[in-house]
Amino acid sequence: MSMEDACFRYRIQLMGNPSADLELRKKYIGAFGDACYMSEGPTPTFNCFYKTPEEACEAGVLVAELYGAAPYDKSYPACEPIPGTENYYRQVGPDPAIHITISYEPAPRQSPLIEVDGVPTEVSGPYRDLPEPPTVGPGHEFNNCSSGMLAADGTSLLQHRYILEVNRKAHGGEIHSDLAGFKWTCEVYNANCEIVEAECEEPLVLHDRMGKPAPFDPGLFAEVNHVVPRKDQRSCDWGTNSNKNAAVISRALNQWLRNKNPPAEEIQRVNAAKAYTP
Repeated sequence: MSMEDACFRYRIQLMGNPSADLELRKKYIGAFGDACYMSEGPTPTFNCFYKTPEEACEAGVLVAELYGAAPYDKSYPACEPIPGTENYYRQVGPDPAIHITISYEPAPRQSPLIEVDGVPTEVSGPYRDLPEPPTVGPGHEFNNCSSGMLAADGTSLLQHRYILEVNRKAHGGEIHSDLAGFKWTCEVYNANCEIVEAECEEPLVLHDRMGKPAPFDPGLFAEVNHVVPRKDQRSCDWGTNSNKNAAVISRALNQWLRNKNPPAEEIQRVNAAKAYTP
């Protein structure tokens, strides 16, 4: 990745070899979530990057405990800047030499492979057989990219419109969700107009926002979702606009999935789905 494309973030020091040790990697991901990931490249490495040094420091003091070493002493002051640099350190023992360093550096591109039951898995969704658009890259939107295909009137189709039209053609004029039946925790209003948690379920039939009339619930609009999100937890470019990475889902579910590591169920379902015909 070039310096021009680099996404600078704060990296914490890890113990052990989580790049190869799956159980240790699970511990770090369990504690630090989407901040930790495998990088792309011929020799991928596992690291944890954060948006702020404060977040990285708070995570860093837990590393020894997660690894199984003697826990760090958490009673010392918060992170302090290292003069003349963008780095920080935090003392974690009685001697100032016992400290963790938080490094400000370009974060390697996150691998688009998603771990499903411990197996790094490539996303190859239902639009995998469609011809790719002229430009494909990490962080690219579907909405603003030409599909390279033409509409019936001879005008150029944007990529997201092409995907929706392929979906509609396959279902006799209706747009169907590629994740129909998927359930997630959402917030709804109860009878007393209070916001409460509930279980939402993805419907089968969605509405085209360009159609008339518009549905009463905008959450039922059909949107093209990046299965591997465009941006990761660090706000760095991640998922691409490849048609393999596309799924048509409702706006409500799309908002819930945004910038999350995709659930294993989502990967399994889109990969197992029948491919649409171009």
